[in-house]
Order: sequence, then structure tokens, then C-alpha cells
Amino acid sequence: MINFLRGNQVFGKPETTDRQPKNRLRLWAAVCAFAGVLGVANVFAGGVTWISSTPEEPWKTEAAPELIVSNPKTPATVRVVSDKSFQTMEGFGACFTELSWAALGKATQEDRDKVLQALFSNDGCAFTLGRIPIGANDFALDWYSLDETPGDLALRDFSIERDKKNLIPFIKAAMAIRPELKCFGSPWSPPSWMKENKTYNGGVLKWEPEILRCYATYLARWAEEYRKAGVNVIAIAPQNEPNILSAYPSCKWTGERLRDFIADYLGPELKKRKTKVDIWLGTLNLDLGSDSVNDRLLTVMESPKASALIKAVCFQYDSKKQIGSVSLTYPDKKIMQSETECNSGKNSWDDAQRLYGLMKYYLDNNTNGYFAWNMVLNETGMSTWKWRQNALITVDQNSGKVTMNGEYYVMRHFSQFVKPGAKRVLSSGSWNDRVAFVNPDKSTVVVISNPANQVQPFVLTVPGYGKADTISVKVAAHSVNTFVLKP
Repeated sequence: MINFLRGNQVFGKPETTDRQPKNRLRLWAAVCAFAGVLGVANVFAGGVTWISSTPEEPWKTEAAPELIVSNPKTPATVRVVSDKSFQTMEGFGACFTELSWAALGKATQEDRDKVLQALFSNDGCAFTLGRIPIGANDFALDWYSLDETPGDLALRDFSIERDKKNLIPFIKAAMAIRPELKCFGSPWSPPSWMKENKTYNGGVLKWEPEILRCYATYLARWAEEYRKAGVNVIAIAPQNEPNILSAYPSCKWTGERLRDFIADYLGPELKKRKTKVDIWLGTLNLDLGSDSVNDRLLTVMESPKASALIKAVCFQYDSKKQIGSVSLTYPDKKIMQSETECNSGKNSWDDAQRLYGLMKYYLDNNTNGYFAWNMVLNETGMSTWKWRQNALITVDQNSGKVTMNGEYYVMRHFSQFVKPGAKRVLSSGSWNDRVAFVNPDKSTVVVISNPANQVQPFVLTVPGYGKADTISVKVAAHSVNTFVLKP
């Protein structure tokens, strides 16, 4: 077994009696006054939390560094400019998959509850966002859709009964901890009978008006039925990775077809049914052999009719070269990183440090939300289509032993402390691996990585925090660190 969370200790107020000498109060007042003269009053008014993670000791609460007055002779390695802000954060999350829920079922009930707390509670990753596959994906138990009756244009056999057994219980368990959880859905494939090749993997949607109308209704009904089941569905992305034909469920779309389906079918159907469900374009990735903004994105976004319906653009982990251009070209659209890197099932600390780099890049380029991929897998990490991948948490299917992997801790370094509504803010200095935020409660959060092989000195200054606005510490080799300066 492992130590999942370090629970917060709660201390009551000290008992006050008539026997307490009044001169103690006078002495405390004098100390506070003296502290104010020295410019360290903010040590009492605020304070610093420092969490570090290394491969040997993940999630260590370090001794709180003392706030000191900045010294021009010792320039900060990171200086936070709190009044220069960028995007507003929607939050962090991950995808709900059938194989995740199956893996979690191998743990004891006590450990299962601890895993859910580790993912969704304020003392864990504090995820506020979720992604839901609409029908089968590569981590479903097997192939399926919500209506596999050929020619059922009226969708009489549409049903989410399977999801009520294999997905919705997972989501509802998360919502028991995080009731305000917001979810978006995306299909990997339409029902097979709607496709030209009549199978889940590969192929394209039949481009016939009655099929297009039916598929738009299919997606809208998914949102409606999930809401009836108590899930807070806020958006639909019409296709996972529309430029890839894979061995697992997939469907290829051109830019023109995505544009027309959104503008003429999906958007009008969602409006007609008064769903108040947003459309997010995606989930997009790079075209193979290209490192620029792809045609699908431009074709949709340059259409006034289609673009007006798009509230956010979703990018997969391989879209680093696109995201900066899109945030500058379409500043009115939110940007979601919809799936981080899958990797190969090793769950190594190198993978974790690479995740930090991906998160930093996407956040620096104005991502509003960041999603991990699988939350939980068994020790094989194997998909139904025989692709081994990473997960935040591993459950051994034989012993039930639970392991928190390095990527879990890296996600948590951001997601536990950067709250919805936080603003990413400008930071400068010689320390490159840094991202800074200011939360709605005015706390400042700085997340850094030290990929070097040796301990490094680190000086952080937050001008305007108070007369004592600086901390100076040494951070471990191969570490990820979060500093929170409380208001």
C-alpha cells in the first residue's frame, strides 16, 4: 500500500481563559510592531508553501522558506509580474475510459476511494474538468456505439445503458467529490452503419443529408441523456483526431466536411433542441509531415458561419507548432489541450518531466484547460487495440496494489494549486522552466522544473507582495516544484 495523500491537519483556536496574563498580549503587540519595522510583517500575514517532487521522494512538503527583502545584488532567477496577465484558466482534468474504471475495480474499496480522492479532491489533483468518449475509443472494453441498428435514422434504439454500467458510475464517483465537474464529449467513430466502410476503425462518414442529420441528432441526444443521468456536459467536440485513420475507432474528416457538418447540422441541431451545449473544434492534431496550422482548422475557423458556433479549439499533445498561432489569430476562442502525450506504458520519471515541458509549452501559449489521458490503468497499460500507454495511476490486476506514477505528481503540481479563474501572469529571469499564475484569491503560484543533474539555487521575487517579497532556496536535481505565496 502507499501513502496516497498527506491529509491536512486542522487545529482549533487556543483556549482563552481569564488566567492568561495581559502582558502576553502587550508582548505580542510589541513583536508585531517590531516585525513591521523590519519589513517582515508579511511572514505573519501571508506565508509560503513549497512542494517538491523527485523520483526518489515525490510530493514532499518542504520547510516553508522565509520571505526576505529582495536584494539588487542577488537578482531573482524568476521574477513574477503579477499585473501583466494572459489567459484565464478553466481548470485541469482527464479522460474517463472503460478500461480505467475496470482497472480501478481491481483495487479494494478503501483504495478505490483513496484514488478518487487523489484525483478529484482539493487535497489531490483537484480536477474540475473531464473528457468523455462518445461510444468506443481505444481504451473501451470493446467496440460499440450508442445505436448499432443499421438504418435506424430515427434513432429508436439509441441507448446509453452500457455507459450507465461502465462510464457513468466512474463520472458520478468523481462528482461525489467534485460536484461542479464540467465534462465535454468527443466521438472516436460514428456508429458503423453511418460510415462508408461499415466498421469502427478508419473510413469516413457517409456524406448523405439524412445521415448527417441523424448523426447530429445522435450527438445531441448523447448530451441530453448524459445530463438526465446527472452529468454536467458543457461541450461536444465532433471528432477525435479527424486526420488519422487508425486500428482503433476513428473517422477521417476533411476541413470542408467538418465546416459544413458544424455549420449546417450539429450547430442547428443543438440550438433547436435548446441544449445550451457548446461546440469545441477538435480534437485536432498535426497533419503527418507538417508542423504548421492544418487545413481543417483554417477551413472551419475562416468560415464565419462555422466559426461563430465554435467556443473553443481542442488540441492533442502533438500540436505544439499550431497552438501559438491559433491563440494569436483567434483570441476570442478558448484553447483546450484535450489529451496529453500517451507514451509507451513505462510511467518513468523521464516521462513525468517531459509532461512538465508539454504543460509549460501549452500554458505559455494560452491554453485555458489541460487534460491528462487515462487516469488509471492496470500494470500492462494495454489498450484493447494492443497499444501500451501511460496512466496517472496504476492498479495491479492481480494484487490490487496502487501506484501513483510520476505524471500524477506533475499534473498535481499544477492542478491542485492553480484554481479555475486563475490568470497566467508574466514571469522573467534566467530560470527557463517556470510558469506563474495568480489565483482569484490573489495567491501567487509558481511551478518550476529542475531537469539538471545537480541541485540548483533558486531565487523567486514577487514585486508588490510586500516589503518581504523574495524567497531563496535550493531545488533538488530532476525535480518539479510548486511555490504558493498566500495573500
